[in-house]
Amino acid sequence: MALPKIGIISPHAGFSKAAGELAGEIGLDLVVGEHKQKNVAALLKKWQNGDAVEAVVTSEVFAASVRDSTILPLVTVQLSAYDVLQALDKARAVGERVALAVHDCAYRFDPAAVFAMLGLKARILRYRNKARFTAELLQVREDLDAVVGTAAAAVQAAGEVGLPAFLVQNDREFIRDALEKAVQISRIRRRDVRLCRSLQAILSNAYDGILAVDERGKVAIFNPVAQKITGLPVEKALGHPVAQVIEINAVCRGLYGDGGAANGEILQLGRFPLVVNRVPVSLGQNRAGLVITFQAADKIRQMEAKIRKELHCQGLLAWYRFSDIIGHSAMMEEAVREARKYARSDAAVLITGESGTGKELFAQSIHNASARRDGPFLAINCAALPESLLESELFGYEEGAFTGARKGGKQGLFALAHGGTIFLDEIGDLSHALQARLLRVLQQKEVLPVGGQRVIPVDVRVISATNRNLLEAVERGGFRVDLYYRLNVLHLHIPPLRMRLEDLPLLFKHFFQRLAGPERLQEMQINDGLLEELKGYLWPGNVRELEGFVERYTALGEENVHEHVTFRNLLRKMKQNQQVDPALNNERLLVLKLGSMEDMEREIIRQAVDLVGGSKGKLARVLGLSRTTLWKKLKEIEENS
Repeated sequence: MALPKIGIISPHAGFSKAAGELAGEIGLDLVVGEHKQKNVAALLKKWQNGDAVEAVVTSEVFAASVRDSTILPLVTVQLSAYDVLQALDKARAVGERVALAVHDCAYRFDPAAVFAMLGLKARILRYRNKARFTAELLQVREDLDAVVGTAAAAVQAAGEVGLPAFLVQNDREFIRDALEKAVQISRIRRRDVRLCRSLQAILSNAYDGILAVDERGKVAIFNPVAQKITGLPVEKALGHPVAQVIEINAVCRGLYGDGGAANGEILQLGRFPLVVNRVPVSLGQNRAGLVITFQAADKIRQMEAKIRKELHCQGLLAWYRFSDIIGHSAMMEEAVREARKYARSDAAVLITGESGTGKELFAQSIHNASARRDGPFLAINCAALPESLLESELFGYEEGAFTGARKGGKQGLFALAHGGTIFLDEIGDLSHALQARLLRVLQQKEVLPVGGQRVIPVDVRVISATNRNLLEAVERGGFRVDLYYRLNVLHLHIPPLRMRLEDLPLLFKHFFQRLAGPERLQEMQINDGLLEELKGYLWPGNVRELEGFVERYTALGEENVHEHVTFRNLLRKMKQNQQVDPALNNERLLVLKLGSMEDMEREIIRQAVDLVGGSKGKLARVLGLSRTTLWKKLKEIEENS
């Protein structure tokens, strides 16, 4: 590494000599400039522009004038009372009438006290330039015996008028101390330069436009992307007051706004919108700056689309959110409300419900509402694969783990889901061996690939689902009790469709409009009255069965939009072919919507007619009514309809 480059503005030859000797001891590259040079400011500017030196050292006598002439770091060599005392003591040998020639600077000693200590009849003369000082000496020549000067020029002027002169010499250790401080400053500056160059490289290669305003209200950072988006040359922005910049450039004016904080603000400028972030930055002592980053919105959309495409290709994306769940029934709203609470946690969730109720829809919604929404989402049906294949899919395998194993091995779903969520559907069909392995993953947060010897730590949230009664499986010994409690930390039950019949019209319209469009719904004159007929069927296949019904209906079309013959024929066939649990076919099991007693009575009779069939005698026996009473009630229902 190159030696630190330190420049000195020397007050006299002795100072230069001492500094040169000390430079060799300390280990620095010394550049010497004499203060007696005609244009010290020009020398300092040359050093500054050409990087000839990294810091400047000079006597305390000249510090003020040097500081005004350069932006380089300046270290001063202090002038002590002892240094002055030594020079005055030498002058006393000539006579008591002594003049101390000093520059316009603050001293760390009291001259009067020093004079009194030596018993001198001394005076202080201010040295500003040689000509004026020489003229002043000529006026007081007869009243002086000697002159003591803090700079070589003052001593030279005294000699020219015939007065003995003595130079105040700086202490060698004070010069050493100043040079060592200058070396420290040099090292800090080099480190800062490296950091600045690194920062500049980062800013120049950033994809975002960056505009930063310092505490003085001037533009401190204006990177190439900012220049490209705003169309403003960097030389017209960098270093200029931000008020001036936003006045001449409309894009910068929009980016700066009111100067307050902003996060993801959409700014429409010209042909393309920008996404803008503004962050006020505290710079200490009530000083504040502002950093503005911005990017074309289409680039963000392209990036998001690319990420989603990659995740989709890998099957690692959850598409559904709570807003996609259709239903306003009390049971469904309660399930959604409970699921939203679960999204705030990282605990395992067990979702139960009959087949076709939408368990994966809830699993994806929980993931997308959780803190893991930006992580992967993987789903697997545990009943769809044989045990050996399911094991390798879940946990992965090493190369050569079994015949046909892929070269290089394969990552398992748990490893792929790191930082996200894994959804295990039909968890009740998992074998005992895989139950044990899954339990270890949940307990230890690590997986061991098939054929592997090194465990892989994973951070995965587990959401499982089943349409079975796992507690009964635990009691029968078909499911591990410890795994059950690990999976069932949070429990969510999805109600079957027959328990929320008021959601049927909404669901039908949703599927129909998705398949045929909203205009077709009006063309076929599908109204709420017609959709009420859907409630006469128990929908054992739940939402999935309803979706299939809507697909068949849209595919066949409607023969008569006034009578809706196709709709009613399809629904009648489903009722006739209904194969469900015998308990659901029981003549005494009905599903009612809460309402007035009269409405519920009519609904009971309607459903009983559908369940029993056309026999009025059998219907009367089931309902516990006389045939006459039943006939009257059926007539009332017909009239009200």
